Amino acid sequence: MRERGASSGAPARLVVEAVGGLPEVQPGDDLAALIAARTALVDGDVVAVAQKIVSKAEGALAHPRPGESHEAARRRLARAHAERVVVDTPWVLITRTHHGLVCANGGIDASNAGDGALILLPDDPDASARLLRAGLAETTGADVAVVITDTFGRPWRRGQTDVAIGVAGMAALDDERGGTDRDGAPLEVTEVALADEVAAASDLVRRKASGTPVVVLRGLVRPSGRSGATALVRPSEEDLFAHGRGRLSARLREAAAGAAVGAGGAPTPWERDDLDALARSAGATLTAHPEGLLVRGDRLAAGLVAAGLADQGHGVAWREAPHGVVLLVDPAAWAGDDT
Repeated sequence: MRERGASSGAPARLVVEAVGGLPEVQPGDDLAALIAARTALVDGDVVAVAQKIVSKAEGALAHPRPGESHEAARRRLARAHAERVVVDTPWVLITRTHHGLVCANGGIDASNAGDGALILLPDDPDASARLLRAGLAETTGADVAVVITDTFGRPWRRGQTDVAIGVAGMAALDDERGGTDRDGAPLEVTEVALADEVAAASDLVRRKASGTPVVVLRGLVRPSGRSGATALVRPSEEDLFAHGRGRLSARLREAAAGAAVGAGGAPTPWERDDLDALARSAGATLTAHPEGLLVRGDRLAAGLVAAGLADQGHGVAWREAPHGVVLLVDPAAWAGDDT
């Protein structure tokens, strides 16, 4: 159990406690009953539940095809469940799911799945949270909020943290716009991702190997709201970093200005220098190849260069090669390469 002191205006005490003793969840299990039997919930509690057991209870599982590796199956399923592919690299496939979540491999998990299964995201995590909240209310009589959590990486930051993908019984965002700071200045942009903070706090008292997928937070002031975790998803048209690394080539800048510029053509010196620098940063080198570029290095290095090409407006595919990874781009774009 961890306790966090709070500043003025926040609760004086926040208790975060893992719920132990849950069995291995199976498809069809009643999660509300399993949780209620192992903790005494009271009004105002927030119950953070790992996505994995929600998916298991709902039967959101898949298996590789005969002879298919887990990695290949996960990529295939991630594509099948994607709204769009953000970038496909040898290191990782990043997709935007139909929920609006941008994550690695479609959020499909292979750890602690059992029986060689892959665990998919719930079809509607907010609906799952609402159903679990209603079940807990019926079983315990307590008015609780439910936050379904999942582990995500974040652009430009190392490591993973838990975020909220489903919310019921509280606002996912605590909107402080219209208020003032301590100096009396108006708050114009402050929206606190409260449900994400709940998810991250819950992960402080559990680990993947601990078998404690449920955490109760007590003492949190819960702002009311019914928008669910979808309120946390930034619309694509507001995304200023749609190309991942945040850099746009001259070709893309010209296209944005209305010029009829395609993704083909020879790379500018700036583009090639950028790609070479990406390769060097991962201890790899680039050489020309009849199908595009050969990255002589590991798959992470190839992934960095592939992401750089995507930033520059190239459509990129890839395949393994004896001495590295071949990035399949227009070979004419690399004519005259002397590396």
